Amino acid sequence: MVQQNNGWFQLESKKHIGNINNQEPSDGVSDRLIKPKMQEMRMHDVHRSPAPGQNPNTYKVAAARPQPVSPPVQNASEPRPPAQTNAYAGSSTPANQGMMPNQGGGKLAGTGMSRDNQNYPMPAPTEESSWKHEGSQGSTALWDNDRILHTKNSQAVGERGPVLHQDSTLHEALEIFISGKILERPLHVKGFGAFGTFQTTNSMRQYTMLSFLQTPGQQVPVMTRFSLAGGNKGTPDTARGVKGFATKFYTPQGVFDLLFNHIPVLFIRDGIRFPQAFTSFFPSPVNNLIDPQRFWQFVATAPEAMHFVTWLYSDAGTIKSFRHIPGHSVNTFVWRNAQGVRCYVKYHWFPLSGVETITQQEATTLAGINPDYAGQDLYDAIAAGTPVQYELRVQLMNPGDESRLSYDPLDCTKVWDERQYPLIPVGVLTLNRNPDNYMEQVEKVAFSPTNLLVGAELSDDKLLQARANIYWDSQRRRLGENFRSIPVNHQENWTPDDLVTSGVGTSTEGSLVRSEISKPDNFTQAGERYQSLSPMGKDHLVDNLAADLAHVSGETQRVVLNYLYNASAELGQRVAEQISAYSGNNG
Repeated sequence: MVQQNNGWFQLESKKHIGNINNQEPSDGVSDRLIKPKMQEMRMHDVHRSPAPGQNPNTYKVAAARPQPVSPPVQNASEPRPPAQTNAYAGSSTPANQGMMPNQGGGKLAGTGMSRDNQNYPMPAPTEESSWKHEGSQGSTALWDNDRILHTKNSQAVGERGPVLHQDSTLHEALEIFISGKILERPLHVKGFGAFGTFQTTNSMRQYTMLSFLQTPGQQVPVMTRFSLAGGNKGTPDTARGVKGFATKFYTPQGVFDLLFNHIPVLFIRDGIRFPQAFTSFFPSPVNNLIDPQRFWQFVATAPEAMHFVTWLYSDAGTIKSFRHIPGHSVNTFVWRNAQGVRCYVKYHWFPLSGVETITQQEATTLAGINPDYAGQDLYDAIAAGTPVQYELRVQLMNPGDESRLSYDPLDCTKVWDERQYPLIPVGVLTLNRNPDNYMEQVEKVAFSPTNLLVGAELSDDKLLQARANIYWDSQRRRLGENFRSIPVNHQENWTPDDLVTSGVGTSTEGSLVRSEISKPDNFTQAGERYQSLSPMGKDHLVDNLAADLAHVSGETQRVVLNYLYNASAELGQRVAEQISAYSGNNG
């Protein structure tokens, strides 16, 4: 038996070697992707000129005679490709077996999953072997395991005749090519992933029943995806914007997800504004160009966005390495212990190698050098064996504290004062393995804030409540109904009964209303954020804001400047002066 580790669970399977020639693999299952199993057919007696009385647009094809084909000579010393393990089914199959749709049906060979859903089972990593050619990163292989299609010619009637519709090898190669991509995410389109482990360092038993946080030394496998919240796959990693930091924990009790941003607040507090808010970052529907007016026009209707703005337009908004960014849950969650006592919790990742940011000028320069700078940095560091580690810390709050705070602790445009609610170390995330298959292991990963385990619940945070189910709706559209069966998302024997119901045993009452929260306090923390910056940090914030606002309408400028004055008179005045300088109006 050979034990293989695919990054999230162990697999044991019989080891066998498939044959790259036209011979049958050892288990008798044909290797469809390497060469067609039908013998080459020599078409003969083809009459290119019409017979008397024959339609000149037709031609006669006599019965085809089989032409024996000798298998290509293989050097005895040439290694053969190892078998690959079907991570979904947990059984051993030849390389590529199960990766192609059956020619005669709509199911994937060896799985029973629908081809329409494109839930192709992902091959587990195989042992290192010399058969895999060097330079595979840049190979032209179409198949997930980097093997190439050796057949170079379509099946046709003679050397120059028409290609036959029966050429299933041609059809399947083209069909897989045009169907190989899946729908993009609505947000966080561009991303990079890595695998590793999470080890608990301090027991959280006093506060939560989360199974993997009970005892120091507990360790579970994880998958992390870093992403750009806005933009597309061509957006430079260093472009100003929010960076995503999502982690999936594979525990014996099931999957647990933490979805973080590198900026600790958002610019809305109610999910009903989510579509309008985030499409303000998209290019203009008129000319497909980025237009600052779209974002700032939205901000003019959302004074609660000021705190977010002071983060995004500071140097924190531009990064060059995912290895040096923090992560924040932004939303407030709930922990429940074995005694049924609940507390509010905010999660945070902090890189053990330190937080690093760059200026707008540095970001622009790096974007021109390599638009994938941060992703390349992450991949290269892990490939070189450099530790990529983050410490998980939490802030805990007694729900009874709500009444005495000047802000609503469930408001995701706010942070909690670390002097009142200190950061408590929980454990360490170590990323030490790059993905073997980007499409299956990174592009198809599906995160959701409602992937919870016993001991963790959703709070009444309005934005979190809105996010609760829409993620799964998006994933069904993007990945198909069976997205939970994709290996990177897989939970053994999962049913809807496994979902955690938040707030069991609690009660609430009130009138049905659509209203603002009672303690919005839109500007205090924005002003505190500005005052916390170094002199250089303040200069960069002012300059970055003015550079954008100089290109928006006068009315939008007036509204936003009024908000900035409310946050800090100094900030508002300095931005107004810098806008005038950018506009060439110094009078």
